[in-house]
Amino acid sequence: MEAKALTLVLQCAAGDDCCNGACTNLQDSLSNCGACGNTCPAGSTCSSGTCELCTSFQAQATFDAGSGPISVAVGDFNGDSHIDIVAANPNSNTASVLLGTGSGSFQAPTTFPVGPGPNVVAVGDFNGDGDLDIVTTNYFDNTVSVLLGTGSGSFQPQATFPVGSGPIGIAVSDINEDGNLDIVIANQVSNTVSVLLGTGSGSFQAQTTFPVGPGPNVVAVGDFNQDNHLDIVTSNVNDGTVSVLLGTGSGSFQAQTAFPVGSLPFGLAVGDFNQDSHLDIVTSNVNDGTVSVLLGTGSGSFQPQVIFPVGSFPFSVAVGEFNGDAYLDIVTTNRGDNTVSVLLGTGSGSFQPQATFPVGSRPIGVAVAEFNGDGQFDIVTSNVNEDTVSVLLGKPCDD
Repeated sequence: MEAKALTLVLQCAAGDDCCNGACTNLQDSLSNCGACGNTCPAGSTCSSGTCELCTSFQAQATFDAGSGPISVAVGDFNGDSHIDIVAANPNSNTASVLLGTGSGSFQAPTTFPVGPGPNVVAVGDFNGDGDLDIVTTNYFDNTVSVLLGTGSGSFQPQATFPVGSGPIGIAVSDINEDGNLDIVIANQVSNTVSVLLGTGSGSFQAQTTFPVGPGPNVVAVGDFNQDNHLDIVTSNVNDGTVSVLLGTGSGSFQAQTAFPVGSLPFGLAVGDFNQDSHLDIVTSNVNDGTVSVLLGTGSGSFQPQVIFPVGSFPFSVAVGEFNGDAYLDIVTTNRGDNTVSVLLGTGSGSFQPQATFPVGSRPIGVAVAEFNGDGQFDIVTSNVNEDTVSVLLGKPCDD
Protein backbone atom coordinates (compact mmCIF):
# COMPACT_ATOMS: atom_id res chain seq x y z
CA MET A 1 0.00 0.00 0.00
CA GLU A 2 1.39 3.42 -0.96
CA ALA A 3 2.02 5.79 2.00
CA LYS A 4 0.34 9.18 1.87
CA ALA A 5 1.93 12.36 3.25
CA LEU A 6 0.12 13.92 6.18
CA THR A 7 -0.37 17.67 5.87
CA LEU A 8 -1.01 19.69 9.03
CA VAL A 9 -2.71 23.04 8.72
CA LEU A 10 -2.00 25.56 11.50
CA GLN A 11 -5.17 27.25 12.60
CA CYS A 12 -4.53 30.71 14.06
CA ALA A 13 -6.94 32.72 16.12
CA ALA A 14 -8.81 35.56 14.53
CA GLY A 15 -6.49 38.52 13.96
CA ASP A 16 -3.32 36.39 13.88
CA ASP A 17 -1.31 35.24 10.88
CA CYS A 18 1.03 32.31 10.36
CA CYS A 19 4.69 33.34 10.13
CA ASN A 20 7.33 30.61 9.96
CA GLY A 21 5.00 28.05 11.48
CA ALA A 22 3.89 30.23 14.39
CA CYS A 23 0.81 32.34 14.97
CA THR A 24 1.71 36.02 15.08
CA ASN A 25 -0.19 39.27 15.47
CA LEU A 26 1.19 41.44 12.68
CA GLN A 27 -0.20 44.54 14.36
CA ASP A 28 2.21 44.50 17.32
CA SER A 29 4.96 41.96 16.60
CA LEU A 30 8.45 43.50 16.62
CA SER A 31 9.77 40.70 14.38
CA ASN A 32 6.76 40.52 12.05
CA CYS A 33 5.37 44.05 11.96
CA GLY A 34 2.74 44.39 9.25
CA ALA A 35 4.19 41.44 7.35
CA CYS A 36 6.05 38.24 8.12
CA GLY A 37 9.77 38.89 8.53
CA ASN A 38 9.48 42.68 8.83
CA THR A 39 11.62 43.32 11.93
CA CYS A 40 11.46 46.70 13.62
CA PRO A 41 14.87 48.28 14.36
CA ALA A 42 16.20 48.91 17.84
CA GLY A 43 14.44 51.79 19.55
CA SER A 44 11.18 51.11 17.75
CA THR A 45 7.83 49.59 18.56
CA CYS A 46 5.22 47.98 16.31
CA SER A 47 1.95 49.90 16.36
CA SER A 48 -0.96 48.98 14.07
CA GLY A 49 1.41 47.09 11.80
CA THR A 50 3.89 49.96 11.45
CA CYS A 51 7.35 50.29 12.99
CA GLU A 52 7.55 53.55 14.93
CA LEU A 53 10.41 55.15 16.83
CA CYS A 54 9.53 55.61 20.46
CA THR A 55 10.82 56.76 23.78
CA SER A 56 9.34 56.90 27.23
CA PHE A 57 10.10 58.29 30.66
CA GLN A 58 8.72 57.70 34.09
CA ALA A 59 6.77 60.56 35.63
CA GLN A 60 9.07 63.23 37.02
CA ALA A 61 10.43 63.04 40.53
CA THR A 62 11.32 66.40 42.05
CA PHE A 63 14.08 67.14 44.53
CA ASP A 64 14.80 70.31 46.45
CA ALA A 65 17.67 72.39 45.12
CA GLY A 66 18.77 75.90 46.04
CA SER A 67 16.99 79.21 45.53
CA GLY A 68 16.04 79.75 41.89
CA PRO A 69 18.13 76.99 40.27
CA ILE A 70 18.84 78.11 36.72
CA SER A 71 21.45 75.63 35.48
CA VAL A 72 22.36 72.00 36.14
CA ALA A 73 25.37 69.80 35.49
CA VAL A 74 26.13 66.21 36.42
CA GLY A 75 29.07 64.13 37.61
CA ASP A 76 30.24 61.73 40.31
CA PHE A 77 31.40 64.07 43.07
CA ASN A 78 31.95 61.55 45.87
CA GLY A 79 33.49 58.62 44.01
CA ASP A 80 30.70 56.10 44.63
CA SER A 81 30.05 55.49 40.89
CA HIS A 82 26.61 57.12 41.17
CA ILE A 83 25.90 60.26 39.17
CA ASP A 84 25.23 63.40 41.21
CA ILE A 85 23.67 66.77 40.32
CA VAL A 86 24.91 70.32 40.83
CA ALA A 87 22.69 73.38 40.35
CA ALA A 88 23.59 77.07 40.10
CA ASN A 89 21.34 79.25 42.27
CA PRO A 90 21.44 82.98 41.40
CA ASN A 91 18.94 83.95 44.11
CA SER A 92 21.27 82.76 46.88
CA ASN A 93 24.66 82.96 45.11
CA THR A 94 25.31 79.29 45.76
CA ALA A 95 25.84 75.98 44.04
CA SER A 96 23.77 73.06 45.35
CA VAL A 97 25.10 69.51 45.21
CA LEU A 98 22.63 66.59 45.31
CA LEU A 99 24.38 63.26 45.80
CA GLY A 100 22.83 60.38 43.89
CA THR A 101 21.92 57.06 45.48
CA GLY A 102 22.22 55.06 42.26
CA SER A 103 18.50 54.31 42.22
CA GLY A 104 17.39 57.58 40.62
CA SER A 105 16.84 59.39 43.91
CA PHE A 106 19.05 62.01 45.53
CA GLN A 107 20.07 63.15 48.98
CA ALA A 108 19.13 66.59 50.29
CA PRO A 109 21.23 69.35 48.74
CA THR A 110 24.39 70.78 50.24
CA THR A 111 25.11 74.36 49.23
CA PHE A 112 28.44 76.07 48.62
CA PRO A 113 28.98 79.83 48.19
CA VAL A 114 29.95 81.14 44.76
CA GLY A 115 30.01 84.62 43.20
CA PRO A 116 27.07 86.98 42.67
CA GLY A 117 24.52 85.92 40.07
CA PRO A 118 25.72 82.44 39.11
CA ASN A 119 24.07 81.69 35.79
CA VAL A 120 25.67 78.47 34.56
CA VAL A 121 27.53 75.62 36.24
CA ALA A 122 29.91 73.08 34.72
CA VAL A 123 32.27 70.40 36.03
CA GLY A 124 35.78 69.13 35.36
CA ASP A 125 38.93 67.97 37.14
CA PHE A 126 40.96 71.18 37.15
CA ASN A 127 43.80 70.13 39.45
CA GLY A 128 44.39 66.58 38.24
CA ASP A 129 43.62 64.82 41.52
CA GLY A 130 40.91 62.58 40.04
CA ASP A 131 38.10 64.41 41.87
CA LEU A 132 35.54 66.49 39.99
CA ASP A 133 35.51 70.24 40.57
CA ILE A 134 32.82 72.89 39.94
CA VAL A 135 32.91 76.15 37.99
CA THR A 136 30.18 78.81 37.81
CA THR A 137 29.85 82.01 35.80
CA ASN A 138 29.01 84.99 38.03
CA TYR A 139 27.07 87.54 36.00
CA PHE A 140 27.17 90.45 38.43
CA ASP A 141 30.91 90.68 39.09
CA ASN A 142 32.28 89.32 35.81
CA THR A 143 34.10 86.37 37.32
CA VAL A 144 34.07 82.61 37.41
CA SER A 145 34.14 80.69 40.68
CA VAL A 146 36.16 77.46 40.81
CA LEU A 147 35.47 75.07 43.71
CA LEU A 148 37.92 72.20 43.98
CA GLY A 149 36.35 68.90 44.97
CA THR A 150 37.58 66.77 47.84
CA GLY A 151 36.24 63.51 46.41
CA SER A 152 33.73 63.13 49.25
CA GLY A 153 31.00 65.36 47.79
CA SER A 154 32.27 68.51 49.49
CA PHE A 155 34.30 71.33 48.00
CA GLN A 156 36.99 73.78 49.01
CA PRO A 157 36.08 77.49 49.22
CA GLN A 158 35.78 79.18 45.85
CA ALA A 159 38.62 80.85 44.00
CA THR A 160 37.53 83.52 41.52
CA PHE A 161 39.04 84.53 38.19
CA PRO A 162 38.13 87.60 36.08
CA VAL A 163 36.40 87.12 32.73
CA GLY A 164 34.47 89.38 30.33
CA SER A 165 31.35 91.44 30.90
CA GLY A 166 28.12 89.56 31.54
CA PRO A 167 29.47 85.98 31.64
CA ILE A 168 26.87 83.25 31.11
CA GLY A 169 27.84 80.10 29.20
CA ILE A 170 30.70 77.76 30.14
CA ALA A 171 32.56 75.05 28.29
CA VAL A 172 35.33 72.95 29.80
CA SER A 173 37.99 71.22 27.70
CA ASP A 174 41.72 71.09 26.96
CA ILE A 175 41.99 73.93 24.47
CA ASN A 176 45.79 74.15 24.17
CA GLU A 177 46.50 70.42 24.30
CA ASP A 178 48.74 70.47 27.37
CA GLY A 179 46.73 67.88 29.30
CA ASN A 180 45.15 70.45 31.64
CA LEU A 181 41.50 71.42 31.48
CA ASP A 182 40.74 74.97 30.38
CA ILE A 183 37.60 77.11 30.67
CA VAL A 184 35.78 78.98 27.89
CA ILE A 185 33.19 81.62 28.82
CA ALA A 186 30.51 83.36 26.71
CA ASN A 187 30.33 87.03 27.76
CA GLN A 188 26.89 88.32 26.79
CA VAL A 189 27.52 92.03 27.39
CA SER A 190 31.02 92.38 25.89
CA ASN A 191 30.24 90.11 22.91
CA THR A 192 33.33 88.01 23.47
CA VAL A 193 34.49 84.64 24.64
CA SER A 194 37.10 84.40 27.38
CA VAL A 195 39.60 81.54 27.30
CA LEU A 196 41.26 80.74 30.63
CA LEU A 197 44.07 78.24 30.21
CA GLY A 198 44.45 75.89 33.15
CA THR A 199 47.74 75.35 34.94
CA GLY A 200 46.81 71.88 36.16
CA SER A 201 46.83 72.97 39.80
CA GLY A 202 43.31 74.41 39.87
CA SER A 203 44.37 77.92 38.92
CA PHE A 204 44.20 79.62 35.53
CA GLN A 205 46.16 82.05 33.43
CA ALA A 206 44.69 85.49 32.77
CA GLN A 207 41.89 85.41 30.22
CA THR A 208 42.36 85.91 26.51
CA THR A 209 39.29 87.26 24.73
CA PHE A 210 38.03 86.73 21.19
CA PRO A 211 35.14 88.61 19.50
CA VAL A 212 31.93 86.75 18.66
CA GLY A 213 28.43 87.79 17.65
CA PRO A 214 26.13 90.06 19.67
CA GLY A 215 24.75 88.64 22.91
CA PRO A 216 26.56 85.29 23.18
CA ASN A 217 24.61 83.18 25.65
CA VAL A 218 25.96 79.62 25.46
CA VAL A 219 29.31 78.24 24.37
CA ALA A 220 30.36 74.75 23.30
CA VAL A 221 33.53 73.20 21.93
CA GLY A 222 34.28 70.55 19.34
CA ASP A 223 36.52 69.82 16.38
CA PHE A 224 34.46 71.20 13.50
CA ASN A 225 37.11 71.07 10.77
CA GLN A 226 38.77 67.77 11.67
CA ASP A 227 42.26 69.16 12.23
CA ASN A 228 42.40 67.63 15.73
CA HIS A 229 42.25 71.07 17.37
CA LEU A 230 39.24 72.14 19.41
CA ASP A 231 37.04 74.91 18.05
CA ILE A 232 34.44 77.15 19.74
CA VAL A 233 30.81 77.88 18.92
CA THR A 234 28.53 80.41 20.62
CA SER A 235 24.81 81.07 20.28
CA ASN A 236 24.18 84.80 19.84
CA VAL A 237 20.75 85.87 21.07
CA ASN A 238 20.83 89.42 19.72
CA ASP A 239 21.14 88.57 16.03
CA GLY A 240 19.99 84.95 15.73
CA THR A 241 23.33 83.46 14.73
CA VAL A 242 26.01 81.11 15.94
CA SER A 243 29.68 82.11 15.82
CA VAL A 244 32.26 79.45 14.99
CA LEU A 245 35.91 80.11 15.89
CA LEU A 246 38.40 77.57 14.56
CA GLY A 247 41.15 76.70 17.02
CA THR A 248 44.87 76.54 16.37
CA GLY A 249 45.64 74.08 19.17
CA SER A 250 47.70 76.66 21.06
CA GLY A 251 44.82 78.38 22.85
CA SER A 252 44.20 80.97 20.15
CA PHE A 253 41.46 81.07 17.53
CA GLN A 254 40.78 82.35 14.04
CA ALA A 255 38.25 85.12 13.49
CA GLN A 256 34.62 84.06 13.87
CA THR A 257 32.33 82.94 11.08
CA ALA A 258 28.61 83.45 11.66
CA PHE A 259 25.78 81.12 10.58
CA PRO A 260 22.06 82.01 10.83
CA VAL A 261 19.76 80.13 13.22
CA GLY A 262 16.37 80.93 14.76
CA SER A 263 15.23 83.87 16.85
CA LEU A 264 16.71 84.22 20.36
CA PRO A 265 18.89 81.09 20.31
CA PHE A 266 19.35 80.70 24.06
CA GLY A 267 20.38 77.02 23.99
CA LEU A 268 23.22 75.30 22.16
CA ALA A 269 24.68 71.81 21.89
CA VAL A 270 26.80 69.79 19.47
CA GLY A 271 26.78 66.21 18.22
CA ASP A 272 26.98 64.10 15.08
CA PHE A 273 23.33 63.86 14.05
CA ASN A 274 23.74 62.28 10.61
CA GLN A 275 26.55 59.81 11.31
CA ASP A 276 29.01 61.28 8.81
CA SER A 277 31.70 61.81 11.49
CA HIS A 278 31.33 65.60 11.21
CA LEU A 279 30.11 67.52 14.25
CA ASP A 280 26.78 69.31 13.89
CA ILE A 281 25.14 72.12 15.89
CA VAL A 282 21.69 72.47 17.44
CA THR A 283 20.21 75.62 18.98
CA SER A 284 16.97 76.13 20.89
CA ASN A 285 15.18 79.25 19.66
CA VAL A 286 13.05 80.89 22.36
CA ASN A 287 11.01 83.21 20.13
CA ASP A 288 10.26 80.56 17.50
CA GLY A 289 9.47 77.52 19.62
CA THR A 290 11.92 75.57 17.48
CA VAL A 291 15.34 74.01 17.32
CA SER A 292 17.74 74.72 14.48
CA VAL A 293 19.99 71.90 13.28
CA LEU A 294 23.08 72.84 11.26
CA LEU A 295 24.85 69.86 9.71
CA GLY A 296 28.62 70.19 9.60
CA THR A 297 30.62 69.71 6.42
CA GLY A 298 33.83 68.73 8.22
CA SER A 299 35.64 71.85 7.00
CA GLY A 300 34.37 74.22 9.69
CA SER A 301 31.35 75.34 7.71
CA PHE A 302 27.75 74.22 8.02
CA GLN A 303 24.75 73.56 5.82
CA PRO A 304 21.80 75.95 6.18
CA GLN A 305 19.69 75.35 9.26
CA VAL A 306 16.78 72.92 9.31
CA ILE A 307 14.00 73.79 11.76
CA PHE A 308 12.03 71.38 13.99
CA PRO A 309 9.14 72.45 16.27
CA VAL A 310 9.41 72.00 20.04
CA GLY A 311 7.52 73.41 23.02
CA SER A 312 6.88 76.96 24.19
CA PHE A 313 9.93 79.16 24.89
CA PRO A 314 12.60 76.43 24.61
CA PHE A 315 15.40 77.72 26.78
CA SER A 316 18.07 75.02 26.86
CA VAL A 317 18.96 72.05 24.69
CA ALA A 318 20.99 68.89 25.26
CA VAL A 319 21.68 65.72 23.31
CA GLY A 320 21.43 62.07 24.32
CA GLU A 321 20.46 58.66 23.02
CA PHE A 322 17.07 57.89 24.53
CA ASN A 323 15.64 54.95 22.57
CA GLY A 324 18.53 52.56 22.00
CA ASP A 325 18.90 52.96 18.23
CA ALA A 326 22.42 54.50 18.43
CA TYR A 327 21.23 57.78 16.85
CA LEU A 328 21.56 61.03 18.78
CA ASP A 329 18.35 62.61 20.03
CA ILE A 330 17.53 66.13 21.25
CA VAL A 331 15.86 67.37 24.44
CA THR A 332 14.77 70.95 25.20
CA THR A 333 13.41 72.60 28.34
CA ASN A 334 10.27 74.56 27.51
CA ARG A 335 9.88 77.46 29.92
CA GLY A 336 6.50 78.48 28.53
CA ASP A 337 4.62 75.23 29.15
CA ASN A 338 6.68 73.48 31.86
CA THR A 339 7.67 70.52 29.72
CA VAL A 340 10.62 68.96 28.01
CA SER A 341 10.47 68.09 24.32
CA VAL A 342 12.27 64.95 23.15
CA LEU A 343 12.99 64.64 19.42
CA LEU A 344 14.24 61.24 18.33
CA GLY A 345 16.93 61.28 15.68
CA THR A 346 16.68 59.19 12.54
CA GLY A 347 20.44 59.08 11.95
CA SER A 348 20.16 61.16 8.79
CA GLY A 349 20.08 64.60 10.44
CA SER A 350 16.31 64.72 10.68
CA PHE A 351 14.13 64.11 13.71
CA GLN A 352 10.78 62.60 14.57
CA PRO A 353 8.03 64.95 15.83
CA GLN A 354 8.50 65.93 19.45
CA ALA A 355 7.15 64.02 22.42
CA THR A 356 6.60 66.17 25.52
CA PHE A 357 6.86 65.27 29.20
CA PRO A 358 5.83 67.43 32.19
CA VAL A 359 8.49 68.84 34.51
CA GLY A 360 8.55 71.56 37.18
CA SER A 361 7.65 75.23 36.94
CA ARG A 362 9.76 77.37 34.60
CA PRO A 363 12.38 74.80 33.61
CA ILE A 364 15.59 76.41 32.37
CA GLY A 365 18.64 74.14 32.59
CA VAL A 366 18.86 70.57 31.33
CA ALA A 367 21.38 67.74 31.49
CA VAL A 368 21.40 64.10 30.41
CA ALA A 369 22.91 61.24 32.41
CA GLU A 370 22.24 57.68 33.59
CA PHE A 371 21.07 58.00 37.19
CA ASN A 372 19.76 54.54 38.13
CA GLY A 373 22.02 52.01 36.42
CA ASP A 374 19.44 50.54 34.05
CA GLY A 375 21.22 51.48 30.83
CA GLN A 376 18.61 54.07 29.86
CA PHE A 377 19.53 57.75 29.63
CA ASP A 378 17.67 60.03 32.02
CA ILE A 379 16.93 63.77 32.06
CA VAL A 380 17.28 66.40 34.77
CA THR A 381 15.91 69.95 34.60
CA SER A 382 16.31 72.95 36.90
CA ASN A 383 12.98 74.55 37.81
CA VAL A 384 13.43 78.22 38.72
CA ASN A 385 9.97 78.94 40.10
CA GLU A 386 9.81 76.08 42.61
CA ASP A 387 13.45 75.70 43.71
CA THR A 388 13.64 72.10 42.52
CA VAL A 389 15.15 69.83 39.95
CA SER A 390 13.01 67.33 38.03
CA VAL A 391 14.43 63.90 37.23
CA LEU A 392 12.82 61.86 34.45
CA LEU A 393 14.06 58.28 34.39
CA GLY A 394 14.14 56.73 30.95
CA LYS A 395 12.47 53.42 30.25
CA PRO A 396 11.96 51.18 27.21
CA CYS A 397 8.97 52.27 25.18
CA ASP A 398 7.17 48.95 25.62
CA ASP A 399 7.32 49.05 29.43
